[in-house]
Amino acid sequence: MKTEIIDQLKNQVLERFIETGSHVFVSDLMAEFQTNALGVHKALGDDFVFNNADRWQGNNYSGRHVSAPCVEPTKKYLIKIIKNLRG
Repeated sequence: MKTEIIDQLKNQVLERFIETGSHVFVSDLMAEFQTNALGVHKALGDDFVFNNADRWQGNNYSGRHVSAPCVEPTKKYLIKIIKNLRG
């Protein structure tokens, strides 16, 4: 994966996390960046933590909750970003 795309992916996760205060589902990132779960994991590296979270799948009538992989930035990475912004 190109460095530019890796940076975009990291920024996307960071921005969504800051906006919502919650994780980002890996499947959303896979669709947006047209890659697979391994590509997302390799691109984000050690600055992000991967977990599973409940997610609604399907429509309102026949949907269900499933456990899906998600990602969020580590506290160490957030501190690094804040320090860089302070100069």
